[in-house]
Amino acid sequence: MNSETKSYKRNIVLDYFHSFFRNTNFTHGIWAAFLLVKGFTLIDVGIFETIFHISSITMEVPTGVIGDLYGRRTSRLLGIVVYFIYIAIMLFSTNYILMIIAFIFCGISYTFESGSSDALVYDSLKEIKEEHKFMKVNGIREVIMQFAGVLVLFLTGFFLEGLHKTDFYLTAGMFVIAFITIFMMKETHIPHNTEKLSFKDRINEHFVKTWKVVSSNKRLFLLILFGALVMAPVTCVFIYAQEYFIFNGFRESWMLYFLALHALTAGVGGLLAERMEKKFGERKLMLFLPIILSLCFFAILLPNYGYIGFILIGFIDSIFYIVLVEYINRLIPSDTRASVLSFFGMAFSFIMILIFPIMGIIGEGFSIWYSYLYVAVLVAIISIVLIVLLQKNYFLTVEVKDI
Repeated sequence: MNSETKSYKRNIVLDYFHSFFRNTNFTHGIWAAFLLVKGFTLIDVGIFETIFHISSITMEVPTGVIGDLYGRRTSRLLGIVVYFIYIAIMLFSTNYILMIIAFIFCGISYTFESGSSDALVYDSLKEIKEEHKFMKVNGIREVIMQFAGVLVLFLTGFFLEGLHKTDFYLTAGMFVIAFITIFMMKETHIPHNTEKLSFKDRINEHFVKTWKVVSSNKRLFLLILFGALVMAPVTCVFIYAQEYFIFNGFRESWMLYFLALHALTAGVGGLLAERMEKKFGERKLMLFLPIILSLCFFAILLPNYGYIGFILIGFIDSIFYIVLVEYINRLIPSDTRASVLSFFGMAFSFIMILIFPIMGIIGEGFSIWYSYLYVAVLVAIISIVLIVLLQKNYFLTVEVKDI
């Protein structure tokens, strides 16, 4: 085994460590509550989340292009640096304008990571001709991320209930270690013929090339669109989970345990994703996972037992995400991988902008229960449309080979 092969294999191990430290995020389940404690309203929370996703939409593809042209490792490092700015503002300010700026930086941080993360891992495997292992590797990453989430939520529930500033300080420490793990990685080879062009021309040419990849492949476009349509509602109910379960009579610590169990079942889903894909195949998974997910959304509405549906959503969503990213990656050439994956992030943010503020408005005008009913009905409609398109074979993937 030569040194370069060892370096790309080490990339995978380092990414496992990075996944743990980046997702040992003590703010994950409490940031909305922290804003409420600072004096903001549910509508304000919805506005800030919308600002986050507007930032994501506008920056997803530009940061993906930077990842493809100047290195996925570089992009991920920049994402962590920008996230520190978000943490600093959240800790030390209650100014409304500065909060908007904080969520702009948070959105930019997300975009630097979103496309380049999977691209660096997938192409590291491709460098050593082991890209067929990506689903397994991605499943392990999911398990690690969810384990980190479980750990954080239990620690927060036991020791840090109400200590929201401490949550942000601890998260900053975890991100320092995450930065070091990325810094130790080796960049993958990204084939380009644009080195002699100016920065502006390189960006423009790569953007046009990326758009052609997405727009010319109907299956890729639909996978991106429906992946975002299914996964955005999951994020919405997760963000408002604290307020929802407190509304249903549970203490904050119990809510954190529900979030931890949600993450635990998601980790189990990550372990089983590859096995289930091999057993059932793309058509059955793309058909039944959204339907089961829709039923779980309605189960959340049950009085006293809604947490069961919430916990099961973690399991289904994890499997859906892992197989979806695998199917999408099969359709993307390496030189546009980070940028195309950023289109997925952009679609997700666009759907969030449409869904999330309405949840806040419904929650303020009526109750948070009706916000969850709205999302459950929406997911059911999306599942029905997905079933119709599956009958026309729009989603079966065909692997793309690099030229």
